[in-house]
This record gives sequence, C-alpha cells and structure tokens, in this order.
Amino acid sequence: ANLQGLWNYSLIPPWDSDYHNNINIQMCYWGVEPANLPECYEPLVRYIREMAPAARRITRETAEFKAASGTPAPGWTSRTAQNIFGGQGFKWNKPASAWYALHLWEHYLFTLDRDYLKTTAYPMMKEICQFWESQLKVMNEGGSNFRTEDKKVTPEVVSRDLKDIRAGMLAAPMGWSPEHGPKEDGCAHDQQIVWELFHDTVQAAEVLDVDRAWRKELAAKRDLLVGPRVGEEGMLLEWMIDRKPGSGSWDPHHRHTSHLFAVYPGSQISPAKTPEWAEAARKSLLARGTTGDSRRSWTWAWRTNLWARFLDGRKAYEMIQGMIRYSMMDSLFTTHPPMQVDGTMGIVAGFAEMLLQSHTGRLHLLPALPGAWKDGSVRGLKARGNISVDMAWKDGRVTQFSLSSPAAQSVKVFFNGEEKTYALTPGVAVKER
Repeated sequence: ANLQGLWNYSLIPPWDSDYHNNINIQMCYWGVEPANLPECYEPLVRYIREMAPAARRITRETAEFKAASGTPAPGWTSRTAQNIFGGQGFKWNKPASAWYALHLWEHYLFTLDRDYLKTTAYPMMKEICQFWESQLKVMNEGGSNFRTEDKKVTPEVVSRDLKDIRAGMLAAPMGWSPEHGPKEDGCAHDQQIVWELFHDTVQAAEVLDVDRAWRKELAAKRDLLVGPRVGEEGMLLEWMIDRKPGSGSWDPHHRHTSHLFAVYPGSQISPAKTPEWAEAARKSLLARGTTGDSRRSWTWAWRTNLWARFLDGRKAYEMIQGMIRYSMMDSLFTTHPPMQVDGTMGIVAGFAEMLLQSHTGRLHLLPALPGAWKDGSVRGLKARGNISVDMAWKDGRVTQFSLSSPAAQSVKVFFNGEEKTYALTPGVAVKER
C-alpha cells in the first residue's frame, strides 16, 4: 500500500503516491497481524525483498556509508521515498531498512512460521544488521567525539549533557529525528530502531539455533548502544543533548513522535518492564500535544497506539475521536490533506491495541479500554504466538474469553487485575468464564 493506495485519483498525485518509509508504509500494515489478516502482510514482505537489490546498489555507491578505507558498506538502507522500480528520493532515512526488519520479525511472531523465518526473514534481518554494524560510532568517554550540525551545541554543552557517556558505547552517526531537529549522533529515533533490530535478530538466530558466535557479538553490541535518556524535566529525550522547548531546534508540538518508537511500534519501553522510561515517554507525549495534528491524519493513529501502550484508554479514545472529527471523510478514508490511506489503516491497529496487547511476553486483555466501551465483545483478534482471542466484557471487566493456537504452548494472560497461566493444545480452545 502506497500513500494513496488503489484509490489514487490523480495523474500527478501528492508525493508521487510513493512509499514513504519514515512511518507511512509501515503504518499501513500495523493492524494487519492483530486483526488476524496475515495474508495481507505478504505483499509488504515481498516488497522489502524485491526492492532490496536496488537499495543495496545505491547503498554501496554512497560515500557517507563507506569505511575510511573506501570499502563499501555491506547490506543496505534507503532514502525516505521509494517506488517499486527502485527509485529513491528525498533525504536518506538511514534506519529505514532496520524498521522494515521489525515487520519481518513481527510476521514470524504472529505466525510462528519457521520456514518463513529461516528462508525469508532472517537472511534479510542479518544483512541489515551487518549494515549497521559497519556504521555505528564508538563513543569516547563523556561523548567528546560527539558530532552535531547544531551550532548552539558548544563543547561546554556536550561536557554537561554527555558526562554519563562511557567509552565504548555505540551511537548511530549523524542521524535525523524525522522530520525536524538537527542532524547529529545518537538521536533517539535511530538508537531505538537499531536496538530493536539487534534484539529481534538475536532472538531470530536463537529460534533457528544458528550463528551462535555472531549472535553473541550482536547481543553485546545491542547492550552497548546508547539507550533511552531522561532529561531534567523528566521527559524522554529526542536527542542525546537535553534540549529545551523553544530552543530553535525542537518543536515540542511536532506531528512526528519519532523518539517514541521504542514504545510503539517497538517494544523496548513499556510500563511493565521499564516503568521509569515509560513515564518519561508519557510525559514527552503530553508535551507533544494531546490532540494530535489535525493536518496529518496519521498522527492520530500513531498517538492512539502510543496511548494504548501507556494503558490510557481515555487518551487513546480521544485520538480516535480527533481523527474522526478532524481528519476522516465520509468514505472513512483520512485526509492528510489530501486523501492518504495510512491513517485509516493505522487506526485499525489502535483499536486492536486498546483491546489486546501481547508484546511484553504475556497476553493483556483490555489494556486500554475507554469508558465509552464499558460493555462489548470482540472475536478473532490475534496475539503474538499465533494465538486467536475472543472475549466479552461488562462494566469494563472481562466476563469470558477463548484462546486457541495451532502450536502447543504455555501462555500468561493478564485480565481483571490478575495473571493466570494456561496450557494451549492444538485444536482445543481454552475457555475462561
């Protein structure tokens, strides 16, 4: 699905009706797996595989990716805008291929298709990791080799803000927090995506029991990445430097929430596993503005999913209301303006994420249920582990649910404030009333 999809109405469409990989094409597929439509994911997988050769070629030819010796970078990445013929446009979006890799891994998590993981996903994920292994910058103690294009960042600022950086930590060099701010080392957007790439690829190698020595090295590099950082005001930082609102390089109300990738669609930050980072991320989203940007329909969808991951059904519901009120046409397509399909597709994921979450290693039923939905039921949602979920609720509490999976497994389920463990057997649905 490109920006306007099959419904493009113009011979000269906005942004050439192409594929933008700094969120737009990815958002179109966020809801596919939770909505139990895995066959709809396959075109994205094919797209990634088929455009890789052209991306590989231009990556090898790009000087900024080459080693000091002039050796071309292994693997590949992409510019922000792409088309199916290998065309590339706008700025380099260096983490683009790493973001694609998350989708390759998620398809496995929802289907548990080992043949797909072995023959399709893992080889591409490994190659993308090799690109990033060649690109990461080894930081000096106190970040003394930190680079930025922001002329307001003086050596004194670096010394003050990066005093906790240890020698040997790894940073993505000269990145961008789409689509604003300075170009510099270690922006949160890049760090979080590369962390997710390395983390997921290590898990994939463990599932397949391959590349033992390399996956150990990759896990060590993952752990050396500069991680999420919390500023003086208690917010998750978008850059390594603790910039303040109104500093000229940061728009706190910007439509992109690039520095919150680790909350959604990533999984590095969650209230259950990393409460301090999650609270800082929540404050950062509040600072971004609570209503979304009515000029950009996809911002409502992203923020719906973010608020759902923060377990805040009221705020997530506000985002849905905002999309419908300000950015949705009678056809249910969303405006950008003009018409663009990513918001319509992405809000499907938001609905699913409010009702069922499975990214923390357990199933969480009704994690972000708004008061407006106090009674209801849903059938056919899909959780990671290839688990189908039906459930009903009344007055905000689960009254019954059913779990089924073609794979024998033990699963933890959190509902109504308590956690229980269930053994799933192929062909037999587990029911709780």
